[in-house]
Amino acid sequence: MKERVSSGIPGLDQVLNGGLLPSTAVLVRGGPGLGKTTTGLQFLSAASREGDSLFIGFQEAEEQLKTNATAIGIDVSNIAFLSLAPDDSFFREHESYDIFASSDVEHEPVTKAIVETIEALKPTRVFVDSFTHLRFLTADVFQYRKEVLSFINYLTERGATVLFTSEHSDSSPDDDLRFLSDGVISLSQTPMGQEICVEKFRGSDFLKGSHQMRNGAHGVEVFPRPLPPNEELVPGRFEPISTGIASIDNLLGGGLEMGTVTMITGPSGIGKSTLSSCIAEQYSHSLGHVNIYLFEEEISSYLHRARQLNITLQHQAEAGCLTIEQIEPLQYLADEFAAKVYKDVVQNNTRLVVLDSTAGFKLTLREESIQNRLHALAKGLSRINVSVILVNETFALYGEDSISEKGISYLSDTIISLSYYANDTTHSQISVMKKRLSDFDRKPHQYLIGPKKVQAITI
Repeated sequence: MKERVSSGIPGLDQVLNGGLLPSTAVLVRGGPGLGKTTTGLQFLSAASREGDSLFIGFQEAEEQLKTNATAIGIDVSNIAFLSLAPDDSFFREHESYDIFASSDVEHEPVTKAIVETIEALKPTRVFVDSFTHLRFLTADVFQYRKEVLSFINYLTERGATVLFTSEHSDSSPDDDLRFLSDGVISLSQTPMGQEICVEKFRGSDFLKGSHQMRNGAHGVEVFPRPLPPNEELVPGRFEPISTGIASIDNLLGGGLEMGTVTMITGPSGIGKSTLSSCIAEQYSHSLGHVNIYLFEEEISSYLHRARQLNITLQHQAEAGCLTIEQIEPLQYLADEFAAKVYKDVVQNNTRLVVLDSTAGFKLTLREESIQNRLHALAKGLSRINVSVILVNETFALYGEDSISEKGISYLSDTIISLSYYANDTTHSQISVMKKRLSDFDRKPHQYLIGPKKVQAITI
């Protein structure tokens, strides 16, 4: 693998398959406020020694840049700043040129300042914000392109890795910069939030497509879209694991296979979360750590209901065998949440992940369809031998006609359906609708909650 230069943003390094290539020049483009300057500051801050990084700016004053960077936790102590932004004297003295064009007069001192600084510091990382300003210092498009190419070559031939920005618009396109650069990173705003996309990266492969990002209190954070990993063929793969409830195990033909995806589906209030909590308790006793993510119900009421049914979730949590986390609506981006789950799984050596519920998970996606993101997360966990339970709400109260209105039933290796049926009075029933890896009892059974846990009784 080729030597890499970190971008200073771990998620972006992942998209770039390890980072930037040394002595190359990469364009960072996007509208105002999307994080171009912050991206450059994080790139420079990642340098290991003082003097290795140089910020060449045409817009903001040095003190303003340092203040803004420090506010979001970026260390600028090792960054040298060359600010070519006009100060207040330009306005007070009303500088103008009657004989020569301003570009002819200003070009030479700007070039001189840049060259003197580069020769003195010999930086290995340079960020230029932005090349658009140089466009106004040259007489025509041809001359501008020559200037840009010459500037890039001057920096890279001296061993610098370069990031530079552009302010593109319909009236001022940056197509020429995109062709001249070794790479192009585009930042954009979509209905789902901010996204980053590597459009070009000479000399290396990279993760294609758009990836979610956040530009906020912690700087720019990038969350690569998760791709399901290769399947781990390990001992115990697909071994049936007891749910801890004999009557449910009998319905399932022995239990739920390890490393599979199970959907528990049914109308609101029928006992989906209760059944999933019973299985989670059993897994935390017999198999290993369990992570439960609650998107709707409060943790306090979730644990209260469990205690009423003698489901020892709180005891298991206090023993470190189980983690329950409340996920607030819109708290995470979809890819950000997926990255968090994978991190939790690795840190805790998790064997079961419960998402309660898919409707709450959909809220993190804003306007995007749920299928693709849930597929990547659930299948990715399954392939590393982590079991997944999806709690899914349906609108149909009676019968088994609607397993899932969200079109996600194909994800599941096992589908357990809870529904109501009327026989003088209304009762709950449980049915196994699908099981890929073993035979199962196809008859519906009465579903009873309490006095301890749940049970299935022949109708």
